[in-house]
Amino acid sequence: MLRKIFFSLIIFALSSTLNGQISLGDGTNSTNQLLALQQISVTIGGEFIVNGTFPAMSTERVDQFITRVYNSSKATILGSLRNDQALFKFQKKYEKFALRNIELLHKDGSKENIDLAVFRLSGDFSNNPYLKEGDVLIFPPLDLETNFISVGGAVNKPLDFQFVEGDDLQTALYFARGINNSYKNVNKIRISRLSDKGTKEIVIEENIDSKIKLKSGDRVTVLFDERNNYNYKVLVLGEVNQPGYVPISKNSTTLKDVINKVGGFTEKASLKFSDVLRDYDAFSILRKKSIEESLQEEIIPEEKQKQLLNFGIIEYLKMYRAADLVMADTLFFGIDNQLRVQNNYSNLDFRNLEIDSSYESKYIVQNGDVIIVPREVKEVYLWGGVSKIGSYPYSENMNVWDYINLAGGYTEIAYGEDEVYLIKGKSRDWINVDDNRNIIVEPGDFIYVQKEMPRDTSFYIGRVAAYASIIGSIATVILLLTQIGK
Repeated sequence: MLRKIFFSLIIFALSSTLNGQISLGDGTNSTNQLLALQQISVTIGGEFIVNGTFPAMSTERVDQFITRVYNSSKATILGSLRNDQALFKFQKKYEKFALRNIELLHKDGSKENIDLAVFRLSGDFSNNPYLKEGDVLIFPPLDLETNFISVGGAVNKPLDFQFVEGDDLQTALYFARGINNSYKNVNKIRISRLSDKGTKEIVIEENIDSKIKLKSGDRVTVLFDERNNYNYKVLVLGEVNQPGYVPISKNSTTLKDVINKVGGFTEKASLKFSDVLRDYDAFSILRKKSIEESLQEEIIPEEKQKQLLNFGIIEYLKMYRAADLVMADTLFFGIDNQLRVQNNYSNLDFRNLEIDSSYESKYIVQNGDVIIVPREVKEVYLWGGVSKIGSYPYSENMNVWDYINLAGGYTEIAYGEDEVYLIKGKSRDWINVDDNRNIIVEPGDFIYVQKEMPRDTSFYIGRVAAYASIIGSIATVILLLTQIGK
């Protein structure tokens, strides 16, 4: 016991002595002194966001250092920009920088080539060494329009990446994350290579395990027979027992199959108002997908993005281009056309799903469909020229007039019985009740009582003036005809 106490006192004394020796006269502690001993200077040149000499730590590797300098410089520059045009130019030039073929020049004259892209994929620290005092990093230009390799087809990540002399087919497959297992019979690749200033194409086919050297601008396609293992699915929302995404097969899963997979409908489900939403225009689907993917890969000004994605106006103008419509017709056509483009409802009647011979039970769902099953509506909504607008409980024994009475009757500005409309809940068809007084009201329907627009004195004066003008013109014509007849 005494021996342990003795050794503890010795260690404490030595620790106090060392601390006293390391401490500086101006109060700087040992930690700051050690950090100062570890600090080095590293210079960045070439095509980087900023050039110059920067402090670094001897414990920092290249990737950590350049990431820190890049993020710090980017934040400073973005904070100083005052308009969208300057921001766009900055992003276009500096949003990305070369990760490959970086020259690391040491103070002793030796040199290394750094490939941070390979390091970030593989974790191979030989491509991410520690920095040393006086090191210089030189970044090459990043030009993915001319100095690139493009990889597509049956790979996990189709992409364009920076070409470096010595890249071969296996390098390209490595950057594309290898072969996607959902593709079948993947044995060959095709290289498209341009020559004579891009006017001629040389097509090269090789086995998938080839190590053929690539050239800048090569476009590699990994060939395949078919793709079956695709993640086909539909989304089911609303009053079903297990809502969410449901896996389906290609062109063979029925709507009835999907409903069974989600455990069927709940007791509150409204089969009458249920529907399937789908993009029926295949051209628009593919065009939209292509543009959205390009927007993810490129920096495009906001105005250009709006132009590319403005499908509604493009579709609207294409439909009108050769139409023989008068002005009065265009309003209704425009409304119907916009609903067609935006909604794409199927108008399926889910109440027929239990009938094996029905169209609904055999309806094939497609990848990306959204199935909506709303809660059953047991109300009728009234608005317009009634005293109390709102929802009222549905009763099968009540007609339109009963509901109007329930809503407090007509207001003073209501047109009355001549302009009462029953709007059907799902189809939104308007039915003039005065023309069909036996129409049946159903849950979810709407009743609209048209209101007479208030008129002030100036309106009636204007109408009188217009009529007087017409009568005067007629009288003038009659007078002229009388004079001619004489």
